[in-house]
Amino acid sequence: MRWLLLLALSLTLNAEFRAGVARVKITPQTPVWLMGFGARTHPAAEVGLDLYAKALAIDDSAGGRVVVVTADLIGFTERSTTEVVRRVMARHGLRRDQVVFLASHTHSGPAVLDRMTISQGEGPAFDREAETYTVGLIDQLDQLIAAALDKLEPVTISSGWTEAGFAFNRRTEQLAVIRPGETFPAPVDHRVPVLRLKRKDGRDFALLFGYACHPTVLTGDTYEVSGDYPGYAQASVEEALPGVTAMFIPLSAGDQRATPRGSRVLAQKHGKSLAEAAMSAKLTLLTGKLQTAMEEIRLPFASHTKEAYEAEALSSDRFAARRGKAMLAAMAAKKMPLDTAYPIQAIRIGAISILALPGEVVVDYALHFKAKYGSRVIVAGYANFLPGYIPTLRLQREGGYEAGDAMMYFMQPGWFTDQVESLVLNGSTRALKSVGLLPSGSTSGSRGSLSPNRVR
Repeated sequence: MRWLLLLALSLTLNAEFRAGVARVKITPQTPVWLMGFGARTHPAAEVGLDLYAKALAIDDSAGGRVVVVTADLIGFTERSTTEVVRRVMARHGLRRDQVVFLASHTHSGPAVLDRMTISQGEGPAFDREAETYTVGLIDQLDQLIAAALDKLEPVTISSGWTEAGFAFNRRTEQLAVIRPGETFPAPVDHRVPVLRLKRKDGRDFALLFGYACHPTVLTGDTYEVSGDYPGYAQASVEEALPGVTAMFIPLSAGDQRATPRGSRVLAQKHGKSLAEAAMSAKLTLLTGKLQTAMEEIRLPFASHTKEAYEAEALSSDRFAARRGKAMLAAMAAKKMPLDTAYPIQAIRIGAISILALPGEVVVDYALHFKAKYGSRVIVAGYANFLPGYIPTLRLQREGGYEAGDAMMYFMQPGWFTDQVESLVLNGSTRALKSVGLLPSGSTSGSRGSLSPNRVR
């Protein structure tokens, strides 16, 4: 009997993987208002690069399952992901923690309702077009996941890390304006995580890779639909490796920007360099189980007065005025949002875990988990929906755009409280622990939160 138990344990620890992939074009009809830059004055009439949504379904012989959905969008919304998950849970028996949505955060894609409001587009015609696109996208994602699950075949999965070098911390520019003469940390994370799936005969099946950098190489004076550098990176991989499906994982890019930027040529250049880095990564074969978990927390907002919103409603900044009026209406209806949902997902494939965090997560979080877990954790941002920027306490003390000023674009009431960092770190640690991952050299949970002098 003992040898049977040992055999069963061995099979569980070294489960065989199967995977299926599918893709669908999600390029909107033009002309279309693009999301991401409030300075754009008219819709885009040109498609520079088609947009795609892609799904990768993975299971193992021990019963683990996950579906990773990526898309060339500024972000998913609670409305879109909730409805897609409702359908796939009913039809395919998946749990909520077994489906994750990752948007590249391109600033050259369409609106998805209910939406971020960084666009000059508004009015009945805009709303009808956005509604039509959102309804169609939900149907496409539902069918996409079904197609990936329907095509499972045996694969091997390998992982590794490499680097790209075109990101920098954009807060250095902002803080030089609002706090001249002072010096602040400007951390970056140039690591590129890679997951490479191959068929049993050795042919490439899928390549997943990520980078911590805003897809804003195409700037606000660009009027073309595009996936920006992540779209060009995926296209470069698929051109170099025929038959492969390339998927981009957005990392902790909240305060990271590409340099240089400002043209399609530069987006292509950065995309190609990222693709070449991803394809050249040294990889290690993954063995073990596939595990998933979700930790649902809530992030509280700092309190604001009615007088502050009344003043904001009169602002010459249309986005500030829009937020002020919306919050006054919410107050009158006694529906003022006090906090926001923040579901944290952990996906473990053997020795590698993906920590999927909603919102525009700043790079400090990636560096924190690197120090805590080494190369065993990939910190993905822009997961499932966009509640706003996710700052650390250091950023909140420094002030500025990512610290909370940008929350008006997400139609949120204002800054998060100073608890946001500790809540995210502790919730993430619990999620990772749920899939069996402990800090390096530790047998317990969280070591505590970040502090300004711990960021390097």
